[in-house]
Amino acid sequence: MEIIMSDKNVEFRNEEVRSRPKFKNNKEKIRWYLDEIDCYKEDMGKWYSWFFRRIIPILVFFFPINIVAFNLYYFVGQNYLGGIYSALPQTVGLIVWIIMYLIFIAIVIFLPRAATFFEFLIGGAFYFFVFRSITLFNEGALAKPIITNALGFTIAIVLGIFLFMKLVFLVLEIVYHIVFRGEKEPKAYKDGQDRDLVL
Repeated sequence: MEIIMSDKNVEFRNEEVRSRPKFKNNKEKIRWYLDEIDCYKEDMGKWYSWFFRRIIPILVFFFPINIVAFNLYYFVGQNYLGGIYSALPQTVGLIVWIIMYLIFIAIVIFLPRAATFFEFLIGGAFYFFVFRSITLFNEGALAKPIITNALGFTIAIVLGIFLFMKLVFLVLEIVYHIVFRGEKEPKAYKDGQDRDLVL
């Protein structure tokens, strides 16, 4: 099978090869790739900031916060409220969930960097309660585990993927700040006269 490339394709390929610098060592290569990733994030602008850092977490954590809120409510009721717990209606658990979710939304919107900590905290608590319910179910101490259907498994998988990607971007962000420590912007953005360059 013969592949025919037009002059435009050849020209584009040659331009792409020329745009990649020659790396002296692995450190320079890492700096270049980190710079490229940061450029992509900046190119997305408000889409990245609003969609990936705000809207997606609000949607992904809707059910996990429900699970965490009700389990915390039950835990506090059983261990600290004693006989009062049996008299408390389910409505209290619902109110706890709504309050937690509204606080989470406020943190995600107004403090997106701090939200990362709460996302891992809530995600960890969610998986803890899920595995705990499975253990108690296997021991016969619980009628049924938290996750019993396809929706529950989908939520657990989506949350896992979200937290994994969040961890990857967090590590890249930390490495980026270590590599470019002391620089206001990566050197690739500036020429010798402090003028912005478009790569």
